[in-house]
Amino acid sequence: MCFQNNKCNTWISLHSVGIPAEGCVKDLSWVPPFHSSHMGHAYINLPNKRLLCTDVIAHGQFGQIDVALYQTDREKKEVYVKKPILTESLLYEACIQKLVGESLASIGFPLGAPPLVSVFSLFNGSVCFAMDPIPGAVTLDRFLQAATIHNMPTIIIECLLQLSGMLCHLHSHLGINHRDLKPSNFLIREHEPMLKRFTVDGEPMEIQSRYSLTIIDFGFACIGSGDKTDVSLSTVYSVTDRCPKEGRDLFLFLGLLYLDFHAKLPPTLRELFEVWTNPSICAFMRKNKEYSMQWLYFMAGNERIQRFPCTPSRIVRDLMML
Repeated sequence: MCFQNNKCNTWISLHSVGIPAEGCVKDLSWVPPFHSSHMGHAYINLPNKRLLCTDVIAHGQFGQIDVALYQTDREKKEVYVKKPILTESLLYEACIQKLVGESLASIGFPLGAPPLVSVFSLFNGSVCFAMDPIPGAVTLDRFLQAATIHNMPTIIIECLLQLSGMLCHLHSHLGINHRDLKPSNFLIREHEPMLKRFTVDGEPMEIQSRYSLTIIDFGFACIGSGDKTDVSLSTVYSVTDRCPKEGRDLFLFLGLLYLDFHAKLPPTLRELFEVWTNPSICAFMRKNKEYSMQWLYFMAGNERIQRFPCTPSRIVRDLMML
């Protein structure tokens, strides 16, 4: 077990979600056993806390997202509940999401990940978690589909600059890689122009932006340091895969974004995408979109690749020269 006095960089407290415990995310043996109170649509039905399912909004291969009404003595609000399809535990994912959200908030991204509300178990033993929705946010792919040719470059550039700062921090300070970074795993909110300050590889940055990002769905994430992966949440990647590979998340994100929107990118931005991910790779992706998606995930998990060329510092440097 990793104790706080050993300078664990993934130390987390669960007091705010009703669990009186704290410890290192790399070993969750300190979390007490869950006692389910699930009956029908009531995930939690206690005298001082209720969580009632009202709708199902998303259903995938590994789990589903429900809308639920969360009520305590102090508040009543609508939340989202993520639960697995089978008898699995989402405890690690919940902890990583909480850790990421709190860490990104500390560097100027107040809603870098959806805030955790509760962690609980069902009668079948599966562990679920509830989180706050992000008001006014939609997934980045939907946002870009509705964007005009005129404003799409601005959206992408501002998102890439902020994303570079977020990923640089998560990689260097926490050893976390998302490993499933795609346009549908980002929420974006538009607001009045706001000054955003962040750091990329030690260099402070300032941009005036109308957009804020939230990272979602940490079901493929991993935590590690050096050549070691301490926590790996997906069987898609090898257990010996080195987690904190620099540029890995950006490589996957850029490739998947290019697959969907390369025809709508202006020439200068399209050329940058093709340089960042390799011109021949981009030509290959344009020919076979479905196979290319599988290939991108395979490359992101390739154990022989220790560092991808599309690092945060390079993305920022190239964008600043436009």
